[in-house]
Amino acid sequence: MKHLHDIPYGAIICLLGLLSAPSGFAQNLSSPDQAAPQPGSHEPDAFDAWEAQSVIDLPNNLDKARARNVPVTFHLPKQKVAQPLILVSHGGGGSRHGLYALAAETARQGYVVMCLEHVTSNTTDLRRRMRTQGLGFRDALRDCGDDMTARKNRPLDVRFAIDLAEQLNREDARFKGRIDLSQIAIVGHSYGAFTAMVCCGVKPVDLDGDLGEPRIKLGIALSPQSSNGKFFDEDSFATVTRPFVGISGTRDLSGDRHRDFFKLMPKGDKHLLWFHDANHFSFSDSSGSPRTFLRPDTDVTNALKVIVPKILDSYLRGEPKLDEATRKQLVDRSLGGKVRRIEWHVN
Repeated sequence: MKHLHDIPYGAIICLLGLLSAPSGFAQNLSSPDQAAPQPGSHEPDAFDAWEAQSVIDLPNNLDKARARNVPVTFHLPKQKVAQPLILVSHGGGGSRHGLYALAAETARQGYVVMCLEHVTSNTTDLRRRMRTQGLGFRDALRDCGDDMTARKNRPLDVRFAIDLAEQLNREDARFKGRIDLSQIAIVGHSYGAFTAMVCCGVKPVDLDGDLGEPRIKLGIALSPQSSNGKFFDEDSFATVTRPFVGISGTRDLSGDRHRDFFKLMPKGDKHLLWFHDANHFSFSDSSGSPRTFLRPDTDVTNALKVIVPKILDSYLRGEPKLDEATRKQLVDRSLGGKVRRIEWHVN
């Protein structure tokens, strides 16, 4: 059996998503690009039982310009007045439920959380690659990670999702007036970290056009990509001026290369959180969704539930200030079980 370091990184980001994808939520479209019947149409009734728990699933949302569906799931807070919007991007081969545990907790702490599904790099798409191209599992993973069309569509999905949130906030009674669209952040893991980084202004290699999303005020990347030339190079980070947070661990796939963003981005509201003994899979927890393939790293999840909402509070609500004393307090509250040490660096 090969070790993780022997598998191409593009394949790993797909493997992560596939293993953490709740198969009970498999996309209900026959192909990744099949669109909803009407532009902007939604089908929330499939999850009526969830609505009492403030989770609303919208599996069919047509981006007419790209003839592309962008499924989303909302985790809504109990507050009825407008709250900041947090976008969540899953890993390759995954689904909109791959970071369910963190999404649910973030909503509980007062945020509107919108989890996206990227249909050209989700579970259904990976299976399609295996079936239609005659690929084995590993080759399909590699193909998913190397697909430039899939890469480019991820930040475009985010752009569409914000437009959709604006529409729902105006027109849909369940959402009307509940989303503060002046305060938006994005959280992503693995391939979703790539998505978050591009949306925050990191320039991807071999992709033309401006894929940044100026409406996003803060980016949080779990297992951020390095500058090794696969997704980004050393010049990719030079113009990122908005607040950005990268979270990784000593046993993550690329080791210290996950720190690259912190060294290469301009100084000012840049954070690196470094979990000792955490690996790549520690940061993705689909607990709470109907089915979970990987055993969650609950100690890391609990730490993220403490730290991530407070970072959101600081940058989207203006408090608390993340001074040294506050950071130490948050780290101390996050320690427990396998999480014995967290470094928090600030530029």
